[in-house]
Amino acid sequence: MSEQRRGTFVFQALLLFLFAFWLFAFHTGDASLWDVDEPNNAQALKEMMLHHNLVVPTFSAALRPDKPILNYWLMWAGVRLLGMNSWGLRIGSVAMGALLVFYLALALRRLYGDQTALLAGLLTATALHSQIIFRAAVPDPLLILFVAIALISYLRGYLYPEEERRGVLIACSAMGLATLAKGPIGFLLPGLIIVIFLLLRRDLPSLWRNGHLTWGIPLFLVITLPWYLAVGVETHWVWDWLFVDQQNVDRYAVAMQGHHGPVYYYLFTIALALLPWTIFLPQTFAELWRRRSTLLRQTPADAFMLVWAITWVAFFSLGATKLPNYVWEAYPALFVLIAARLYAALNQTQPLSRRGVFLSLGALFLVGVALVVLGAWLVPEQIPPLGDMMATLGLPYIIAALLALLFAWRGLLLPVISSLGAGTIALTACLMLLTVPAMDTLKPSATMGRMIRASEGTQPYAIATWRWFEPSFLFYGGRGTMPVHQLKNLQELYRVLADGQGTAYLALPAQDIPAVRAQLSKTLRVRELYSGYELYSRKYIALLRIRNSSPLEHNKAVSILPEPW
Repeated sequence: MSEQRRGTFVFQALLLFLFAFWLFAFHTGDASLWDVDEPNNAQALKEMMLHHNLVVPTFSAALRPDKPILNYWLMWAGVRLLGMNSWGLRIGSVAMGALLVFYLALALRRLYGDQTALLAGLLTATALHSQIIFRAAVPDPLLILFVAIALISYLRGYLYPEEERRGVLIACSAMGLATLAKGPIGFLLPGLIIVIFLLLRRDLPSLWRNGHLTWGIPLFLVITLPWYLAVGVETHWVWDWLFVDQQNVDRYAVAMQGHHGPVYYYLFTIALALLPWTIFLPQTFAELWRRRSTLLRQTPADAFMLVWAITWVAFFSLGATKLPNYVWEAYPALFVLIAARLYAALNQTQPLSRRGVFLSLGALFLVGVALVVLGAWLVPEQIPPLGDMMATLGLPYIIAALLALLFAWRGLLLPVISSLGAGTIALTACLMLLTVPAMDTLKPSATMGRMIRASEGTQPYAIATWRWFEPSFLFYGGRGTMPVHQLKNLQELYRVLADGQGTAYLALPAQDIPAVRAQLSKTLRVRELYSGYELYSRKYIALLRIRNSSPLEHNKAVSILPEPW
């Protein structure tokens, strides 16, 4: 391969990286954090930074065993660069998404060729779920990137002997980083995928034949153990135990926080998540099925991608807790298979069924129509303040499908793909310029936080909630490592007032204000600062400022409280 051709490819991959970064960063930091995961992570980081401890995650002064440390470190880097705001917290995820696209283009080149590698990166950048996951301050982008690096590096090492040692060491390192990002799943599932592939190839001994694991396993342990040991020592192993028991074993065995679904749950979520490229999956799988008897021997890369996708999806389909994000790590393999099928059609070696293309584009058109109908009818009924704003989300798919149908009629596949990609960009613009700003007005925590800061400045205060709570209220309304008091009865409010030296802010459903006022002492000054509709609870949430009317009364309120231990 000539240096000129290699340089041209690298330049194209860099352009793809810049495009992906721009697409994922487009207005990403303009919206407030989305409950519950983003503000949970952000508040934990804020407390860690104020404690000068980037080892032990806490939330509202309590241990937070939900996720390991790597995402906190990534957010810390973003916050140091852009500040403790949505931009700073999310920019790391944007970068991980763009790096994934760049890595796929570079790493798949030898396996599948220039055009398929670039196309796989493009599909990854423009899929619907990419516009969501790579804009969020969550650990999933890290896991996605490192799982992809681990599996593709191993595959390259397996297929090309001159890369074997390097491939195994990179794979073990990436699994270590994935384990720091999300826990045991970072090495258990990639390891399971590799073992299943080798068993199907009847080549399991190759895993240890040349002794590369002798270096790979210690490298994995050097990356993962220091932090897990450090957090264990600092918390007397409480964090490690809670993380393994609650967040891994229990989460798989029991549906947590209402996140459950049937065994076929992910068939529906994948169909939506991969839009608009989902429409090419039927013909992709049909072609793989046609080659099923020779797949493992003649095209082992395709077989590996298929094992990767099926194993990951099957594992989480059998788990009790289900969320669309759990199977994102299977998508790179699906994007590769779709890209390979599309390129085979583009170069006329395996043309797509003309009838199948029409049916696929027709299905995308119907998806767009369904989004318009649901947005114009169901959303206004369920969330009245949004009106028919969500109806616009279906228009890009409708227009892209119609334009692609026109090109398909003329037998032009490349313009079909271009039309679908342009439709995704248009959908992203609708999301970020119309839908997200409208929904952001229905998240009251940021507004309430601004009001609290404007009212108090540097004066002491405390925050509490009554029959309502979202983590974002603590992140935006709290100061420093201040905890939020989730009241079980209103008498606890007097302790909150003492904690805030006579001033407390109470967030609650607006409908409960009369009952709360009736139970509070007449010596307290209660002022309603805000009331607004909230997206999550679908109720009006209010913010009350509650103060003792005089220092004497404040001291009296404090004196009737029992002394703390």
